[in-house]
Amino acid sequence: MRPPPQAPAPFPWWEEGMRSTGPLILYSAFTGALAGLLVALLNRFLRALAEPLGLLFGYLPPEAPGEGGLLQAFTGPLLWPLALLLPPLFALTSLLGTGQGVAALLRAAREGHPPPRLAHPRAVLGGVLQLALYSPMGREGPFGVLGLWLGSALDRRFPRVGGGLAFAGLAAGLGAALHAPVAGALLATEILYPSLLLEARALTPALIGALSGFAVYGALFGYTPLLPFRVEVGLEAIPLGLLTGLLAAALTTLWTEGGRFLEGRLRPLAFPLRHALLGLALALALLLLPEALGGGLGWVAIATTPLLPPSSLFLLLLAKLLLLLLAQGVRAYGAPYTPALVLGGLLGALLADLSGPLALPPDALALAGGAAALAGVARAPFAALALSAEWGGYAALPLVLPAVLLAYALTPAQEESPREARATPEAPPSETPPQSEPPLPAPEADGSSGTPPG
Repeated sequence: MRPPPQAPAPFPWWEEGMRSTGPLILYSAFTGALAGLLVALLNRFLRALAEPLGLLFGYLPPEAPGEGGLLQAFTGPLLWPLALLLPPLFALTSLLGTGQGVAALLRAAREGHPPPRLAHPRAVLGGVLQLALYSPMGREGPFGVLGLWLGSALDRRFPRVGGGLAFAGLAAGLGAALHAPVAGALLATEILYPSLLLEARALTPALIGALSGFAVYGALFGYTPLLPFRVEVGLEAIPLGLLTGLLAAALTTLWTEGGRFLEGRLRPLAFPLRHALLGLALALALLLLPEALGGGLGWVAIATTPLLPPSSLFLLLLAKLLLLLLAQGVRAYGAPYTPALVLGGLLGALLADLSGPLALPPDALALAGGAAALAGVARAPFAALALSAEWGGYAALPLVLPAVLLAYALTPAQEESPREARATPEAPPSETPPQSEPPLPAPEADGSSGTPPG
């Protein structure tokens, strides 16, 4: 006797979605957790490398409060000619990297183009070495590339998952670097496009990967925000938020456009010579103004206290801007996201000293300035708003929201050049995200192992 026919499922699309979503969730969590562990080990290596170099050159920059506090050491080089080791060291490290940063490698993974051989490990190594030598760029560059490398490898190893693990690994690296997993996930899905678009279908693996990655990374380095500002403002902060966004847009436009102009002037020089110029500028800063060296988030925290008078704060902001202009012009390794937070944070702290009767607490304006600058540089307003909430709480929104939206609207998007689209060691791309309009969706049933179309 034949069994009675089974009734069709009332929601076949639901069952199909559950069959494909379950493995994606599990693999994304595994990818993020493994990426978080690898990024934590990479951070240990970076610290182990930076400490002896700092003792050699006589300066250890303060770290962000979320990772080690504000301790710094400065004795100056035992012999001042030691500072002149920085130019040849930067020239040598320029040969280790490929010039392709996290955004360019994400573009290659998204479009299914294989990167140059050893592009990922070379990008990680070159970025870490330059960061240990006082580079002003951000550690989320090598951290994100490491996560992207892992996720891309797992995408190729497990094509039946349907893609998306590259975004999970990248988001884990960015979230760990920023101590803001939700912002890291949004940043990973926003940085490809110049308008208010994101890789919507990649957001699920990115969020899962970022959260699981930060769960592992935070167990070793703490879960405290890098800048733990507890901000509470009311609607009366909206005008100052608009002013902060306007000034942040002007500052980031000066940085990005000035960097592109400088890049064009320095292009005839050999790539190692360009990086040697950055090393020479850092050597001069080591002798004259060492506070401008390194990432700078520790100095943003100090700037919100009475320890820095307005004149010293302005001088520090100017020095950071000049170093970042040169770093952008020579295409230094690392990412521009932490530098944007530093520039905007210093600007906000300075505005707190100058705003008179409209004054708000300096930590509130530093948070708003940093988020606004990040939105303009990365073209990622959602990530900037999420980061401000993760660092300072949702009570900061009346100040941060107008600052972020105005800075995003007024900062010009960076156009991708042909040299940035397909980089080679002789023509490495800028770390500014290579943004473009989204490609047409590919058929879902083509069996491709790439990341899902947005």
